[in-house]
Amino acid sequence: MSRGLNPASINESVLTQRLSELESAANWPPSVLQDLERFIHTGDDYDLFRVNPIKYATVNGLSEADGIDLFVHAAKVGLFEMQWLLICAYCPQVAGSFRELDQVHPRFQCEFCNALNDVALDDYIQVAFTVSDAVRDIVFRHPEKLSVQDYYLRYNFSGDFRPPLGMTHEQLVAALSRGFADIEAEQCRSFEFDVTAGRFEVLDLSHKLLLVFFANGEVAGPQGTQIQLDSGRFVVPDRSIGPREMVLGDGLFAFRRTTDVSPGKHTVVIENRTSERGRFWFLQYPPQFVPHLVEYEPFLSGKRLLLTPCFGELYKTQLVDERESLAVSDMTYLFTDLKDSTPLYESVGDVNAYFLVRQHFDILNKIIRERSGTIIKTIGDAVMAGFERPQDAVRASIEMIEELLHFNQTASRPLGLKVGVHRGRAVAVRLNDRIDYFGQDVNIAARVQGLAAVNEVCLTEAVMEAPGVSDIVEGRPASRDYENLKGVGQKMEIHRIGVSPTRR
Repeated sequence: MSRGLNPASINESVLTQRLSELESAANWPPSVLQDLERFIHTGDDYDLFRVNPIKYATVNGLSEADGIDLFVHAAKVGLFEMQWLLICAYCPQVAGSFRELDQVHPRFQCEFCNALNDVALDDYIQVAFTVSDAVRDIVFRHPEKLSVQDYYLRYNFSGDFRPPLGMTHEQLVAALSRGFADIEAEQCRSFEFDVTAGRFEVLDLSHKLLLVFFANGEVAGPQGTQIQLDSGRFVVPDRSIGPREMVLGDGLFAFRRTTDVSPGKHTVVIENRTSERGRFWFLQYPPQFVPHLVEYEPFLSGKRLLLTPCFGELYKTQLVDERESLAVSDMTYLFTDLKDSTPLYESVGDVNAYFLVRQHFDILNKIIRERSGTIIKTIGDAVMAGFERPQDAVRASIEMIEELLHFNQTASRPLGLKVGVHRGRAVAVRLNDRIDYFGQDVNIAARVQGLAAVNEVCLTEAVMEAPGVSDIVEGRPASRDYENLKGVGQKMEIHRIGVSPTRR
């Protein structure tokens, strides 16, 4: 395993300069930067490759939000590089690594398990951080220098996946792997395997090639297959290729299915006729093996990063390609509106009214940020905000009204707020150089806000049934109705929560 530490690879002057810039970027407690500097100095190469900021925060006694903020700012000053990783839903393969969100495409094919994946910002887009090569060079920036085991298990696989059935990573690899091998240019090597019933694979991810043997029937005598790696293809001169041959091209995965073989002793001879090294992994899957969704340790998803306020402030150019859209499978949308804002301008004048509205925006923005949300856009005097968790959106809704009621005690003209909250799907798109969200559930959230009375929060059933929400609204004036929402086509259960001023 390539876990070497090379202190000489650290550029101390660059590290000092960028830590100083990071210190100036925000009000960090001294221990935070000291721990980060120690991490860069003492962490091994794999520790500093695709750092999970949530895991780092847990280890170093930070909140998840503070850990995310730290690495977002660290990437901005060039201490780390931000990477958008496409993670396969059916295996731990890192199917793609991009420096910018606009390079991420909404569909990809996994090179390892051949599964087609539809990308969603909250499911299988992971944001990780690798130490900048200007600060410290690590071997994982040079995959050609890695051992073949590290090339597959660390460079090509996510370190955050949870093996099934309570297994460790090592136990899972031991159960499936039949060996690794580097085969140099113009080299020929022979390998002997005891192929059992099921699927046996010969994989070379460096050339994006996969050869599959299906072993069925009774155990037979010794068998052999000759494989030639030639011009970016696997050639099997002494065995016919089955009818399901697919060559996808354009840098995608090449897949070939051979005729069936019998279980038993099998010799595989591989001749590398290319001018490049081949990197091989041999795997044996049991009969009736069916891939299923992989579970991962908590990581920074693309959705959560887009809902992180400092990311929106620091990375305005990190946008979805305007020709594409990315799905969000579960997000909570909050809409607000001021009551009778138009007469406000008529009664107190444009300047005074604008000043009051700006103060109202400041109150809302502060609370939304404190509750881990972000303002997606303002529409006149209204706000659309996004939250990862329904509980945070509900707390923010109540606190915004409470704070505005307190503000009214000294304001020249009282302001009334109406709030609606809904959760569901959306697509993230690029619009006017910012991220915006569209879809039926976004429309529902806007319609729900339109039902709210002044100083009232309207919640859909999807929000109310989220864990903890009933506890948040308990004890407040509440009612439940079934309302027809324009454009929805069916009645929806709406919960109305009244908010009164709190004592101070």
